[in-house]
Amino acid sequence: MNTIFLHVGPHKTGTTALQKFMLDNQANLFKQNLVYPKRYVQIFGHHKFRDNIVNREITKDDVAFFKETDNNFLLSSEDYISLSKEDFEYFKQCFEGFEIKVIYTWRRASLKLFSIWQEVIKHGGTIDFFQYYHEHLARPGTSQMLSPDLKVGMFSQVFGINNVSVLDYESSVGRDTLINDFLSLLDIKWDDSFAISEQSAESTNKSMTLADVEIVRALNILAKQAGILDGGNIRLAYLKHKDTLVLDSLVELIREHTVQINVGNYFIDVRSEKVMSDKYGAHVYNYQNAVKRKEIQIASSEWFLSSNVQSLLNDILQNLAISDAQ
Repeated sequence: MNTIFLHVGPHKTGTTALQKFMLDNQANLFKQNLVYPKRYVQIFGHHKFRDNIVNREITKDDVAFFKETDNNFLLSSEDYISLSKEDFEYFKQCFEGFEIKVIYTWRRASLKLFSIWQEVIKHGGTIDFFQYYHEHLARPGTSQMLSPDLKVGMFSQVFGINNVSVLDYESSVGRDTLINDFLSLLDIKWDDSFAISEQSAESTNKSMTLADVEIVRALNILAKQAGILDGGNIRLAYLKHKDTLVLDSLVELIREHTVQINVGNYFIDVRSEKVMSDKYGAHVYNYQNAVKRKEIQIASSEWFLSSNVQSLLNDILQNLAISDAQ
């Protein structure tokens, strides 16, 4: 029976680096009976296949592709994490007769919320961090970001608990074994011939500085008001022309409005750690207790309120629009 490994992310758990590794090593992986298909690949992951699932457009040709050989397959996309239970049931129904195994990477929630918030801003978001954080903390039991057991539970209901594997992100990163641990879940043995390329800008998802994030967030707000916000277009234009912009006064103002907050050891963190270890511990590949506190720096939204600042930001937005039009 062919096995389809479904790597569902979520975001900010090393998915891009893992996908780049799999793409670079297709030939070596094939020798160990695993296919990382170029079909459906967008950038490095199989993001296009998510649309097929959501739109109920998995065809007979799609299914036949997976039946052509006796190999196992890996489909990987952090976007799969947003699929509903009904979406996964549809996927399972389409691939009846295949063994489907889900790989979910668990990263402690309150430690990654800052990174997720940055990702929201990168893609056109306007919400400030305190509001974003509060929306999740106010209803932790219903937040799938703060309560990973909700997602793992859903995967278990659809595919069966024995077909769900959880990778402990903090444990793997702490031991610098993320790729090796991921390969183990795929029944792949490490081979010294595996290629490990230096990480490029395309294969990593690096965090911006706090000042950059806040400036982009403010520009997103103004661009939205002007009707020119389109996904991450403002962030891309900003990073492209950053060296030509006069930002010193804004950066200093943001620094003056920066505060430190502690995250990582909230009640929801302790609760999630206990539930995951008690309920799903046998299915966590490399579990290591990781309830710890971390200090992060956040800028108060007050930096954005003065008319002088908004005038300066409007000038920057116009310059970006002019630069991109040339």
